[in-house]
Amino acid sequence: MDPDLLKHDSSGMMSKVGSLPEQLRSGMDLAVEAWQPLRGFMPDDLVVAGMGGSAIGAEILRTFADDRLPFPMSICRGYNLPRFVGEGSLVICSSYSGNTAEALACFDSALRSGARVGCVCSGGDLLGKAKEHSIPCLKLPTGYPPRAAVGYSFAALLGLVVHTGMMEYREDEVAECAEILEGLSRVYSEVGAGGNAALLMAKGLLDRIPLVYCGTCLAAVALRWKNQFCENSKKLAFVGILPEMTHNDIMGWEIDRKGIEPGVVFLRSSLEHPGVAARFTFLRDVVARTGSFCGEFWGSGPGLLAQIFSLILLGDYASVYLALLRGLDPTPIETIDEMKSRLEKENLEA
Repeated sequence: MDPDLLKHDSSGMMSKVGSLPEQLRSGMDLAVEAWQPLRGFMPDDLVVAGMGGSAIGAEILRTFADDRLPFPMSICRGYNLPRFVGEGSLVICSSYSGNTAEALACFDSALRSGARVGCVCSGGDLLGKAKEHSIPCLKLPTGYPPRAAVGYSFAALLGLVVHTGMMEYREDEVAECAEILEGLSRVYSEVGAGGNAALLMAKGLLDRIPLVYCGTCLAAVALRWKNQFCENSKKLAFVGILPEMTHNDIMGWEIDRKGIEPGVVFLRSSLEHPGVAARFTFLRDVVARTGSFCGEFWGSGPGLLAQIFSLILLGDYASVYLALLRGLDPTPIETIDEMKSRLEKENLEA
């Protein structure tokens, strides 16, 4: 291992990844006061409007709370809210920067619809709009790329449904999760650690295209892994969700993959359906024949929250290591910045 590997991490992404446990704790604390105006309100439906790193917290909440929320939850990744949004809806506009065009458009649309509205941001135009209209707003700490503030983004939303009485919740779930993450982070942050699964995975994926497979209970985690490989590692990545992919995508393993080197990772949970577990056994046999299998990783802890975030932490560290092994700084996102600049020059919303 190159002892100077961390020299490429000039913006400190590794330390930001390691702050995940504290983000979860702190985010829940911030939520107590921020959402007081919504306490006692039970919506007909919850819509979270956001993009990229600001939306992944909503994906995690939807996975974690799927069987706990007494109302449907949707995620809007665009400029237009669903047509069902109305007076009984709760719309949360999430934009870490506070300047995401899609989230700002949804804010205006939510007000016109008569829905109750809340905001999650660190500042920007969204914070200004929230103050102007006396909208509840959870203000996040500054200094993070949106994708590195996932703990805050998730805890802001979990705190919303918990502290307002919308969802039943076991008080020690976040504390249990954070404690597990702290132990894992100590291992993953050690560049020279022999049993560092994040670093070993990054080495295995160095010359391959990451292909992440998981069951539905970890779908948000797989999406997070794909996004992190793309943004941090500057590497294309793909996701397949079981059991759906065994009804279609699995046939792709019969083709000639000349010139394509996939690196397949399985994300597993002790809470997955037995039928999914059986499909994983067959899928592993199929993938192993090609030499593309790179590893199987299980969520840590007894509960779904800990299992979700333990695998998110592993993927976050692996994506940073993969960037560093390629001699890249994981933080800059020059192509995205270029796109926003071009849209601004063309007088389009970025």
